[in-house]
Amino acid sequence: MAFNLKLSPLVATLAACAALTSFAQTAPGRLTAVTVTGKAAPLLDVENADVGGFGTPLAKTPQSVTVLTSDLLAGAAVQTLSGVLKLDASLADNYNTSGYIESLSIRGFVLDQSGNFRRNGLPTSNYLPIALENKERIEVLKGVSGLQSGVSAPGGLVNYVTKVPMKEAFSNLTLAVDGNGSSKLQLDHNSSVGGVGLRLNLVDEQVHSHFDHANGERQLLSLALATKLGADTSLAADLEYQRKSQPSVPGLGLLDRNGDGVGDSLPGNINPRLNLNNQSWSLPFQSNSTTAQMALTHRFSADWQARVAVNTQTSLINDRLTFPDGCGNAANYVYPGLCANGGVDVYDYRSEGERRSLQSWAAHLDGKFNALGLAHNARFGLGGHSSRADLPAMQAYNYVGSSNIFAPVALPADPTLTVLNSNSRERALDGYASLASRWSPDLQSFAGVRVSRINRSSELSDGTEAVSFEQTVNTPWAGLAWSASNNTTLYASWGQGVELEAVPNRPALFANAGQVLPALKSEQVEIGLKWQANNRLLLTAAAFSIDKPYADDLPGTAAGALPTRAAGAKTARHRGLELSAAGRVLDALSVQASLMALDARYTQAADLALVGQRVTNVPRLKASVFADYKVSALPGLSVNALASLQGAKAATADGSVELPASWQVDAGLGYAHSIAGQSVLWRVNLENVTDRVYWREVPTTSWGGIYLFPSTPRTLRVSATLSF
Repeated sequence: MAFNLKLSPLVATLAACAALTSFAQTAPGRLTAVTVTGKAAPLLDVENADVGGFGTPLAKTPQSVTVLTSDLLAGAAVQTLSGVLKLDASLADNYNTSGYIESLSIRGFVLDQSGNFRRNGLPTSNYLPIALENKERIEVLKGVSGLQSGVSAPGGLVNYVTKVPMKEAFSNLTLAVDGNGSSKLQLDHNSSVGGVGLRLNLVDEQVHSHFDHANGERQLLSLALATKLGADTSLAADLEYQRKSQPSVPGLGLLDRNGDGVGDSLPGNINPRLNLNNQSWSLPFQSNSTTAQMALTHRFSADWQARVAVNTQTSLINDRLTFPDGCGNAANYVYPGLCANGGVDVYDYRSEGERRSLQSWAAHLDGKFNALGLAHNARFGLGGHSSRADLPAMQAYNYVGSSNIFAPVALPADPTLTVLNSNSRERALDGYASLASRWSPDLQSFAGVRVSRINRSSELSDGTEAVSFEQTVNTPWAGLAWSASNNTTLYASWGQGVELEAVPNRPALFANAGQVLPALKSEQVEIGLKWQANNRLLLTAAAFSIDKPYADDLPGTAAGALPTRAAGAKTARHRGLELSAAGRVLDALSVQASLMALDARYTQAADLALVGQRVTNVPRLKASVFADYKVSALPGLSVNALASLQGAKAATADGSVELPASWQVDAGLGYAHSIAGQSVLWRVNLENVTDRVYWREVPTTSWGGIYLFPSTPRTLRVSATLSF
């Protein structure tokens, strides 16, 4: 394996300067009230999470919440959002590949990139590459999140919590390399100046993908500030800039063996390094994104406090791809899928200068009071967000010839701009309230509602086909928790969610291409058990049922007419059981383990043949176990392993094709010691120890395409962190 180290001189210089300043810090005493402290790593047990919204310990809340901390991500050598998904059985891939924006599903539902993600509690867009280096933890609320987020898909809510200034000054400098030739330099620097806490994260990465000709680069600058404005008032601010450039890798497809024009067979002889975006004229996917946040917190009394926070996010994306899709070299044109011999049509796709922006804000008042003989915890709040997508007037999507997945060929480029883009606007204003009431020492109720006023519009880039709508929706939620003993809680909850859909911008496929559709409501019922086995180990079990309406395609009435996508034309029901264990089993052994059994089927559809069929790309069973063991014979040494298993997934709507069940094992070790009085942490991780090759996922996109993505080959990762 060849290691290639190439680092930006600018970032290296900044790292050196920040390192020098760590030896001359202003006393951080004033920061005590606005900083956080943690338990000794590995921090796999977490007592609270902001994503739930009730401020109740996780062991007592009637919600399913998973918290994936930064030291867990470091121990498992997780590099990307798709890597995070291996750490919890309820999370799964959705069109995740190298060099492109990542997405995920929870409980079998694909999350909306703009509605299901939060950054420090504020709405944020996930339609850009996500940096993990400046994230302290990733909080995942599973199930409907209408109370917490308003408009969102019912699978769950993801909250990225960024690193904040700490009380003690430190600098951590990490150098990481892998067997593909990637290299990364990261500085995590914590200090204070004049009573203002400062947390700086710098990253410079040269990305060498395991896919052929898919290398790129990435830079990150993140700065968090915190200070006290008075005895009861604190101010925090956060700035993040990230730049990434890397060719994206398209998915493959099913082969049409029977010649009916639809793919029906999995390709054999998987090459996990194949990249069909590998023409001499192929260009990288590029993104530049900036996020800025500010939050003001004021305590009025021991029982009441308020928080006001604002967020702004902008991104500029050049989306370019040599895109293989469908096959015209057969008696019947194949879509979705490829010709039986692996033949595939190739398109030159370019949409350059895509500008997206999002502004969000929230103000809430938290308090405790007694009324009607009961003790209550309440939250009253207002919030809102405004987002827009301003795409280039035209995009290129031009057929340039035919290739083959088994023997790719060189093809000519055609960057001619031929297709109009769609621009969109969205505004939402939310009012919300929640109440947690204690009826007895053992019984507590939770209730809340959010009222959202939604305004959404879209139009083609030439100003035609403009559509818009306004709608007011309510999303209530209620739960009950009973403490059967000091360490055991039984709960039940019910809630609703609401979401928006838009028709894909494919004028050749839809009569109403690019249009926004009215909001639809989903509903969930959940019962669960939580057991605090010891003060650092939480075991949970939850059973749930979620009904979600979808948009579906209604055939045109005239001969040759395109279908129209209509809101609420089909419904899916996901019923499942989740089991999890998180925390420290023994002084030397920590675990993060989970299992999900899920039955996801359509209960209503315009196409009656779909009723009763399994939802595609959703396994019936998924399990994940991460374990970290401290070796007592050699202090500072720890070993870990991550085993993941997923059952078969339906690849086609009729269930005739499935991805086989698959499993993977990763392993790692860490060794912490001192050199010349400075702490050094070495990590060695091996992903996919047995080098298993399998199809990892098979998403069906909103425009009807079905794609295949392979597993990652065995990859060695090595890092060294110097703390000073």
